[in-house]
Amino acid sequence: MQKSAMMSTYDHHGKKISRRSRVACKTCNRRKVRCDVTQTGPPCSNCEHEAAVCEVLPRKKHKPRVSRVVKEVTSDRRATDEIADQVPDTEGILPDDSACSYIGDTRGPRQSVYELCHPSVPQEESLEIVTRNTINASTNTLKPHEVDYIRHEGGYKVLLPEVCDELIRCYFHHVHSSMPVIDAPGFLNEYVENGSGNINPLLWWSMLLAATNFASLDILQRAGFSSRKAMKKAMYTRAKCFYDLDRGTDKLILIQSVLLMSFWYTDSHDHTGAWYWVGIAITLAQGIGIHRSPHVQYRHREKSQDVLSELRQRLIRRIWWTCVVRDRWLSLAKGRPMRIHDEDCDLSIPIDNDVLHELQNLSSGAHGIFIPTDIIQLAGMWVQLVKISIAMGRVLRMHYRLNSPKPKAEDIDQLAIELFEFEPSESSSLYDLTDILLLHKYHLELFYQASVTVLYRPYILNAPASFPTDSSATWQTTAQRRARTAASRTNSILEKIIDLDAVTFIKPMIITSLIPAMQIHLFDCKLGNRLQANLGHNKLQLCMLILDSLRETYWSAGVMFRLFGRAQNILNSRRDSSSIRTKLPSNSDSSFANRNEFTPNTSMSVFPVLNQGHSDSVVIGEELLSNSNGDVSPYFSSIDQLLSPGFSLSESHADAYFIGYPNTEIIGPAPMNLFYDMS
Repeated sequence: MQKSAMMSTYDHHGKKISRRSRVACKTCNRRKVRCDVTQTGPPCSNCEHEAAVCEVLPRKKHKPRVSRVVKEVTSDRRATDEIADQVPDTEGILPDDSACSYIGDTRGPRQSVYELCHPSVPQEESLEIVTRNTINASTNTLKPHEVDYIRHEGGYKVLLPEVCDELIRCYFHHVHSSMPVIDAPGFLNEYVENGSGNINPLLWWSMLLAATNFASLDILQRAGFSSRKAMKKAMYTRAKCFYDLDRGTDKLILIQSVLLMSFWYTDSHDHTGAWYWVGIAITLAQGIGIHRSPHVQYRHREKSQDVLSELRQRLIRRIWWTCVVRDRWLSLAKGRPMRIHDEDCDLSIPIDNDVLHELQNLSSGAHGIFIPTDIIQLAGMWVQLVKISIAMGRVLRMHYRLNSPKPKAEDIDQLAIELFEFEPSESSSLYDLTDILLLHKYHLELFYQASVTVLYRPYILNAPASFPTDSSATWQTTAQRRARTAASRTNSILEKIIDLDAVTFIKPMIITSLIPAMQIHLFDCKLGNRLQANLGHNKLQLCMLILDSLRETYWSAGVMFRLFGRAQNILNSRRDSSSIRTKLPSNSDSSFANRNEFTPNTSMSVFPVLNQGHSDSVVIGEELLSNSNGDVSPYFSSIDQLLSPGFSLSESHADAYFIGYPNTEIIGPAPMNLFYDMS
């Protein structure tokens, strides 16, 4: 039955009411005229008169009205969906899938699949790693609560211009010379022209964190901080909040930043120390393939983008080999496996010009203010440090790989020859060198002597079991002599740094370089010859003096100072016990007979000795050490543990070396910090 175009109904008075039909053809609906298509069928009268196509629109379906509660729930859900909609749809996209991503080598699935799909495309295409340099180019807007968090942590605070200038100068004099990971012209030209406003904040605060280690007391106070550690904590906190909230920073900037954040460490409860941050840097670096030669294993790109710029290649080399250097020395410091293996990398070793070439693009004003005058020599020293660190990695691989055969004498000799090639040469005239160049020269020499000590260390600390089966008596004597010579030369270099009044500017990796020499000195303290034992004791005290000076800046220096201080208490207690047991009746003859008996003479010490009566450092018997509760320590019970070539202090046990530390009583000569400026 057909319905009329106007539906007729009646009100309660019986009056006819006409309603507009819900159905109309498309033409009438557009012209907004009455349509009788439901009465006449298509075509309607209007379309028939106009000779137009009469197309009936389908009736819209209306959803039933929902309650107010359902509306509110739907509104909340819609708000959540809007947030989710901000995340781009990644369905069908593989992780790290982009035109410039590193697809790995043949051990993984992506390269083989790519070769099957693109057999005609060569894989020897280079990659232009697109970076936005140091400019803050993140396009992701922060949410209000994230902005509040950054503001609460001080991330938006601005330091005084003169403070920033001095910190940047410290950075390029003391950090960039040993970790040249920053694009110097890109950063400095922007900083001189516009300040820090356009510089990536994560990178900015990371750089200031590293520079704070070398800032003067005056700069710390003008920045509003009472100590170097307080300022480091603030800089780190600001950098980390930007790292935690980061969603768009370029990978190279992330690598640069986390390498600089590895300057941070407070205590064993903070897992984000040097090992953590360097591990992230290595993971990110391998993820974008900068450990490989830039002409292999990259996704095909258009020819116009194939050529990796020379400046970018140099920056990549500097970043990667900085990762290698940090990996080698952290492995030694922590007693943990190296993360980077030589056979997995084929990026060429850096050269001096990798550091120097980019400085041609630096403005003359920035160069004169921030770049040290000895940058040419400093660049050569960094390249030499890289080579020493590569050799150090091979030493660690030879001595400390699990289930590896004992090295032969010829293997040790071959590594020694390689190391000797990198020995820093003596300058013809040290008087012509600036203080900054002398300091870096001494740093390089310390790293070299530490590498030699580590190579021969097992043949003193673990002799005779550690000697190669094919070694002669002459070889064994030579190995021990070389270890002691390297340890003694370490002390000589420390004396030069003290004479230069530059202990404040010692870099954190130097603490690691001192430990092998300190182990040799501690071992010599156990020798039966009184003169040799006293000599070893005094050499150890010089290293302790340096650690004591560095405790104000580096947490690890305090740990090592405490550790070796307790070791000395063990030895002193052992000597005292031995002296008491062998003491003869008091008379003139017995006094003469025992004149060669070794009794520690505290007046000979050049460094304060921890009071053994203190509950925190008392020695039980000859070998066992008690903690603050009087219990025997399960993690450092014997002096031989500290003398182990592979010794490292577990972070979970490091807190014991801080218990009651501020209250530790010092006896003996006055602390040396009364005579030296410790700022």
